Amino acid sequence: MTDELAKLEKSFLEVMDFAKSYPESLRSVKPDEKAFSATEIIYHLLEVENLWQRRIKMLVTTSDRNFEPIDPDAQAKANNYNSKPFQKGLEDWFEAREETVDLIDEMSESERRIVGIHPKYGEMDTHRIVEIMLNHDKQHLAQLERTVKLVSNT
Repeated sequence: MTDELAKLEKSFLEVMDFAKSYPESLRSVKPDEKAFSATEIIYHLLEVENLWQRRIKMLVTTSDRNFEPIDPDAQAKANNYNSKPFQKGLEDWFEAREETVDLIDEMSESERRIVGIHPKYGEMDTHRIVEIMLNHDKQHLAQLERTVKLVSNT
């Protein structure tokens, strides 16, 4: 699991480094009406990080292991992500990722193997959750890269 957590930290730092370099004047600019701005992407990443933490904790603290679904677009609108401070989102996500890594690192291997049910992906343990989080980081790094190109050209 140490290797998996190192990869998770690395993918996080890649997103964080790119986000820090994002032009300040473009952080809340959306490429189109539906697409997320950089600020919305960061707050989405924070929201999902907190969601995974709740799910991981649920695996070891309850017998109800059915994960709650989320609608990221609805959450971005309902929580008004685009009006929030970009830097605060980065700081909060940094703290949340540290908490996630610590949470997983402190679990026993048998706890990491407890299976929960994701509404979209089916059965998963903490190893699978880390894999999904890695892919989520990469997906949103690519989204940030596309977004800055699109909003820079408008």
